[in-house]
Amino acid sequence: MKKVCMICIFVSVLLFGCSNEKKDLKEDPELYKSQKIEVSSEENPDLVLSVIDNQDEVSEFVNTLEIDKWRIADAPSTSTKEYMYKMYQEGTVTLGEKKTDKKELKQIATIITYKDSPYIELRTKKLHLNFKVPKDVAEYLSNKENQKH
Repeated sequence: MKKVCMICIFVSVLLFGCSNEKKDLKEDPELYKSQKIEVSSEENPDLVLSVIDNQDEVSEFVNTLEIDKWRIADAPSTSTKEYMYKMYQEGTVTLGEKKTDKKELKQIATIITYKDSPYIELRTKKLHLNFKVPKDVAEYLSNKENQKH
């Protein structure tokens, strides 16, 4: 009887853990909290090509990423990195601070695209993952018109 109970608990934890991990990857709230996005080329990451800091444009950008359709997959070894999207968010209000106090923006994530490829790399403080994204998302991220804001 103990073995059956332990097996049921193990299976429950395993299934519950897997479903939470998948949900966290698809609904990463940190990207939706972005307040500014800097775009640069992988060749020269210090040179900012453009900045998206209008909140409507930032929201549109994040919504266009279709995060719920990303699938974990490694980019082919022959892929060439193209653009870097550095995403920033205002720091957390701590005890004793007013919400009206202006906080410094902190980098929360970086998305790296690959030239002519539907793969991206997502780097956050705790994660470093590779994804295959829908073709229209890859085209959107690689379109030079989107970098000229």
